[in-house]
Amino acid sequence: MVEDRESPKREDEGKQKGKFIVERDYIEPSRIVEPSSLTAEGVDISGRWGTIVLPRTINEFDTSIYERVKRLPGGSHIANCWQCGNCSAICPVAHEHPEFNPRYLIHIVKMGYTSEIERLKDSVYLCSGCGLCSSVCPRGVDPQHVMIALSLAFHMKGGR
Repeated sequence: MVEDRESPKREDEGKQKGKFIVERDYIEPSRIVEPSSLTAEGVDISGRWGTIVLPRTINEFDTSIYERVKRLPGGSHIANCWQCGNCSAICPVAHEHPEFNPRYLIHIVKMGYTSEIERLKDSVYLCSGCGLCSSVCPRGVDPQHVMIALSLAFHMKGGR
């Protein structure tokens, strides 16, 4: 029998809080609903299985920042990104700061989600420039330099 290195109590607490759901870090807390009692077809699904994520509607689009990033040094390959997530998975900054997610930053810029860009634009400055993301990108996007291009684009638009 293999023993778990985590204490059972600590592990249970973490699971109940949804701590081991990695994607949860990328969801605004106001959109997460955890009913104290929930049943579906007679089955009790209270606790982490009953977690509900409220939908988010984005209806403001502006692709001008995407067009600007494509023209900047380092941003020319942003269109090649197919959202595999390798950059975010290997990023040491993303593990410490959930608001910094290179994959998602590239996605919102490509889609032109203005409210999300506005909400997260300062997180682009958290990039340490280590280059790990660029070393694992299968499409040659070079996320490290895309983050630099994004910071330049935000600065040119009157950002930080």
